[in-house]
Amino acid sequence: MKLTWLGQAGYRLRTENGMVIYIDPYLSDSLLIEKGDTYIRQVPIREEYLTTHVDVLILTHLHGDHTDFPTIDRLAAHNPKMAVMAPLNVLNALRARYPQVPLHYMLFDRGVEITLDGVRFVSNFACHSDERPIGVTIVGDGKVLCHTGDTMYHRQLLEDLPRGADALLIPINGQGYNMNVVDAARLTRFLQPRTVYPMHWDLFKAYGCDVQSFVSQFKEEERDFIKIPAHYQEITL
Repeated sequence: MKLTWLGQAGYRLRTENGMVIYIDPYLSDSLLIEKGDTYIRQVPIREEYLTTHVDVLILTHLHGDHTDFPTIDRLAAHNPKMAVMAPLNVLNALRARYPQVPLHYMLFDRGVEITLDGVRFVSNFACHSDERPIGVTIVGDGKVLCHTGDTMYHRQLLEDLPRGADALLIPINGQGYNMNVVDAARLTRFLQPRTVYPMHWDLFKAYGCDVQSFVSQFKEEERDFIKIPAHYQEITL
């Protein structure tokens, strides 16, 4: 399984059989246009990620930097039959926006499991300010990847999320109902992933943080499992 960070909580995954999966891509300036200069992007938009083949689009909640309609407009235009996994409130918003596009909607509220082409998708608990937030665990190619979605630290995460995952993708910015670096480190220690990728700290300066403050929560000899990839650089799990 290969992994590419698109910025914020956005990721592109590619499996050995060629399945392309997007999670929460924000590849527009819609929030800047809607809300002003605090949403100036710190990561440039790469056009090729909007015009490529996508098999599965996963949306964890309805906030604009996760369910970004200008991004989805572009992806749907190139992939009108792609599978879309999302909680019910997100699916309702998508159906209203794309009444004529035959997207393959799949209800993905907490506890739902869907298997496509040998890859298993599991919807996990998340605690956020949206109505029905989720995280997602993806099992394929002999690997386990856990994307927590936007979430506060919550005891239910300790039951829902897999321990020992090959990759844990976790927010650390401590704003907008996300874990801060201390709580993100607490959850990471409990889950004991093989690698952890801190996210949701990079895209908007006013709502981010210094990623090294997360790194510093771990002793120097413990830090090898922390990965901070370059944006748009594909890596192999």
